[in-house]
Amino acid sequence: SRDRGLLRRRELWAGAYVYSDRPDDQLRDILGRFAPVLRPWTRCSACNGTLRAATKDEVADRLEGGTRGTYDVFAQCGSCDRVFWRGAHHDRLEGIVTRALEEFGDAGTAGLTARTTAGS
Repeated sequence: SRDRGLLRRRELWAGAYVYSDRPDDQLRDILGRFAPVLRPWTRCSACNGTLRAATKDEVADRLEGGTRGTYDVFAQCGSCDRVFWRGAHHDRLEGIVTRALEEFGDAGTAGLTARTTAGS
């Protein structure tokens, strides 16, 4: 975290101060320090729940018209029901993930999605 107060209060069971304010450097720092297993596109970015493949019919009522008409591959969080798909910024995010896997090791990919109905 870059929040020194959060780290001082010890509200996290494990944490470290991230010095850089550049996202690429932050990712490299965290992956280098904590060496987490990398399984991109398997967890919900909102609640960390497990993502599962979902059909368009299963999630249609949660999609806006443009999304429903443009995309066919979806995933849904098993915990909070948030819906994900390979949106406009998927290629950029996939590039970040690919570079991280190349630099820090391939721990498996599920290749699901990168965009939520919340617009993130």
